[in-house]
Amino acid sequence: MDELELSNIGREHDRHRLERSSSCEITAECVRQQLNLAFRRQSSSGSLSEGGPIHSLDVEALSQRLGVRLEDREPSGLTSEEAKRRYEKDGANMLTPPEVENLWVKLLRTAFSGLLNTLLWICVLAEVMLLKFYPDKDAVTPAILSLVILVTALLQWYTELKAESAMEALRGLQVVEPVSAVRARTSVNLEPEELVVGDIIYLKAGQRVPADVRILHCSNMEVDNSALTGETLPEMRSHKAEPPSMPATEARCLAFFGTAVLKGTATCVVYATGDQTFLGRIASTMKNKPPRSSLEIQIEHFVHTIAMIAIGLASCVLFADLIAPRQRSAAEILENCATTLFTQVPEGLLPTVTFSLMIASRRMSRINVVVKKLDAIESLGCVSTFCSDKTGTLTTGVMQVQHILIPLKDKAALFSPDDLEAEAVKKDERLTALAVAGLRNNKAQVLPAAREVVGSPTEVAIFKAAAAMLGMTFQDAEPEQAFFEIPFSSENKWMLTVHKLAHGEDYPFEVIVKGAPEKILDVCGEHAASSSLQSSLSDLYGRGLRVLGLAQRRLFAAEVPDDQDFQGCEFSDCNFPVSGYDLLGFFAIEDPPRRGVKEAVAKCRDAGVKVVMVTGDHPSTAQAIAKKLSIMPEVSSSFEVFQGVDLDAHLPPEDGFSTASDASVQVFWRQAVENARVFARVSPLHKRVIVQAYQHFGQAGLGDIVAMTGDGVNDAPALKQAEVGIAMGLRGTSVAQDAADIILLDDNFSSAIDGMEQGRLSSENLQKSIMYTLCSKLPQVMPSLMEAFGMPLALAAVQVLLIDIGTDIWTAVAFAAQGAEAALMQRPPRHPQRERMVGSRILAFSYGYMGSLQCVFCWLMYFLATPGIGSLLKAHEPLSEYSQEERTTERRGMTVYYWTLVLGQVAAALCATTKRQPLFGEGGYGSPNSLLNITLVCELILSLVVMHTSWLAQAFEMELLPWWPCLLLPLSALLSITAVDECRKRFGPGGWPT
Repeated sequence: MDELELSNIGREHDRHRLERSSSCEITAECVRQQLNLAFRRQSSSGSLSEGGPIHSLDVEALSQRLGVRLEDREPSGLTSEEAKRRYEKDGANMLTPPEVENLWVKLLRTAFSGLLNTLLWICVLAEVMLLKFYPDKDAVTPAILSLVILVTALLQWYTELKAESAMEALRGLQVVEPVSAVRARTSVNLEPEELVVGDIIYLKAGQRVPADVRILHCSNMEVDNSALTGETLPEMRSHKAEPPSMPATEARCLAFFGTAVLKGTATCVVYATGDQTFLGRIASTMKNKPPRSSLEIQIEHFVHTIAMIAIGLASCVLFADLIAPRQRSAAEILENCATTLFTQVPEGLLPTVTFSLMIASRRMSRINVVVKKLDAIESLGCVSTFCSDKTGTLTTGVMQVQHILIPLKDKAALFSPDDLEAEAVKKDERLTALAVAGLRNNKAQVLPAAREVVGSPTEVAIFKAAAAMLGMTFQDAEPEQAFFEIPFSSENKWMLTVHKLAHGEDYPFEVIVKGAPEKILDVCGEHAASSSLQSSLSDLYGRGLRVLGLAQRRLFAAEVPDDQDFQGCEFSDCNFPVSGYDLLGFFAIEDPPRRGVKEAVAKCRDAGVKVVMVTGDHPSTAQAIAKKLSIMPEVSSSFEVFQGVDLDAHLPPEDGFSTASDASVQVFWRQAVENARVFARVSPLHKRVIVQAYQHFGQAGLGDIVAMTGDGVNDAPALKQAEVGIAMGLRGTSVAQDAADIILLDDNFSSAIDGMEQGRLSSENLQKSIMYTLCSKLPQVMPSLMEAFGMPLALAAVQVLLIDIGTDIWTAVAFAAQGAEAALMQRPPRHPQRERMVGSRILAFSYGYMGSLQCVFCWLMYFLATPGIGSLLKAHEPLSEYSQEERTTERRGMTVYYWTLVLGQVAAALCATTKRQPLFGEGGYGSPNSLLNITLVCELILSLVVMHTSWLAQAFEMELLPWWPCLLLPLSALLSITAVDECRKRFGPGGWPT
């Protein structure tokens, strides 16, 4: 294949990769980590599958496992009869498509299902039925209500359709082109769907792998696993069996369904097809519905509560109608019950919640916190445990070498960069060797135009220090391409490079290893770790410095692999020596804490939020930084540092702790959740388990609400597991950002805590918004109850709709812009299970307190400010048909009641502005936010316009009101209710409602 064809393949593959949703990559990483954790559990318990995993089998054992001869030089493959039998047994090699609901059925389900929608449609149906009995009744109420329901349903429908695109992207990874295979010693081209376990196939560059396969022979093969891992770097493949201790997802002798062959050729045998493949497991996981957010649960609880209240009140009205002295027709009873039900249903709830969260999201973006999922705002305000990375989040991520440690025979020499002038280094072979190794084993790159070094902050720091030690410019010091490389991983915590020596007949190659000190000392042997050296290392850790060591070994010609084919991805499977290395020295790198982080940690402590550091660094280094930031106190025996090796010994038996019956596992994790402030030397595999532990054991078994930060592909499962996943905006991968709920644009922990404060504020403002909305529900239903006892109708359903949709919804949304009360971050977080967003105290405030005050003033103004209402009541005992004049009086009374309720809602908005602080006087909060003030003024203007515009007044069953007493006297309701609540806040029980 020529170079042009290869470049075309690369471009086509890039195009496909860019078109895919990273939801596939996120789910793939979740599945991969679950499999790896299960493998670790099996390894530690000695319960690995009989004969070993598929990647560890030699050719003979593989033949027996798969039931096909593979030992022959020219494989014969399966017979047609055997292939047919296996096809009938296992089915076609394709992913089972999920059940897809028809688009229009989905829309109908969204619009007509759910308790809230059911109640709303019952109201609409009742209003439509009443049109038949009362032809003069207008259709405004059912029309507007139907429009609100349908618009809300359309928004939900569109959101669900976007979520389904992930499965469509996954199905796009399936192979469509024919596959070259061998059956019954004959070369055939098979459709991918026809492949079965045991089929022998041939792959070449440009193809996608059609099933999960074990590689039998390959030549210079590279695959792109970005569809499954998100990592764009090519990965080498090999035909050699891997150790049983290696997880299958990391074995280089396997290739997975849906990945692409970038380079080389291979002969492979199929060992899994269809839903049994790794991609099939991903697809199966993606079919599961994501767990509901805390906000969804809270809203559902609220809707159920309101539904019970509405049904209860409607039942009361029905009973009252049946026992009232005046006999009513079925149509009249239906109207009263429907109006009662209608007044209690929060028609504008979903738009109010959505708009409020959008405003909060916009405010958070101003402090470098981008909210991807609006539900996460409420969850962020409830966070009780914050798990944070160290590097780049708690610290600056801008690293600089502070010390260099050189091992001597019985001691160690410590240098600072200022001590290492180039001339002095040249005279010391040990320092020269360390500097040269630091440049050669390095992935940093030099940008000539900008004269800048880019790459991992650690690599850049070592590169700059080594170049300065050798007196070289950045361009001259740029490292050469390694002959072979095992890149650094968060699992291994080391990096290895092999370099070909120009004049090395006896020693043609040199191997350099760089990594965590304990890893480097392992390859050097026990003699390298003197007590003096260990003491110096401990001192560096205690200063909070990150320490990386380097070691090298030159290989004899006899130690070089055949054909100079270096292979391996761990020390245990390298085909060249990985022991007996010469220890060169250590770079001690400072990553100072970010400015403002210590204050942010203190703010968390005051707010009752536990901050936990989760890092791959050495425990002593992590502990030193934790103490600097006050995550751990300077002297404490109650807080501990837990290490990754400790976690490996106590992993839960399944995915999560719900089925963990082992008492020792339970005790360990309870202690960790209660006492840990630092988890050190952990891998990304551990992060998800740590989150699950806090969610299961936190707060005495109730479970913590957890926020977790991350930046890499392998952090995605932990970000998804946490109630609030927070990705880094500067150094985060796209996969991590897609998995997260929130992105920090500046990668700063302080910004996350500021976001948490905004989350609390948003949650509290949403609570105030709902509290305000409910205040009018009792005075809205009382006219229907009183009508059962002979009173004229004091409030029409269309007027209720005008209050709920025309005015209240916008005022409720304006609460999202309200500033915080004093001591917002001096209170413990609200736990959604212990303290509902809408609990009994909120209902008591809205119905029992504020609603009762509004009822008193609405009826008081109804009788005092409506001329002729008393005569109307006296003239009709029992009620009979009204004359035109009496009908006008009734509508004037309805208008007064409506106007008083509007003024009562203005007072309720002022009262709900704060829960604890008075608005006025010494220590007062002050006036509400400007948006709320504007909506309150607009609410009053809109009400006056409707009352004084003839066609609007007719549509909403109102009459023109004179200034006195009808318009001015009800103002006493606004002033009196506000004054009563001010006295309650200043002299009454504090903290009510909460």
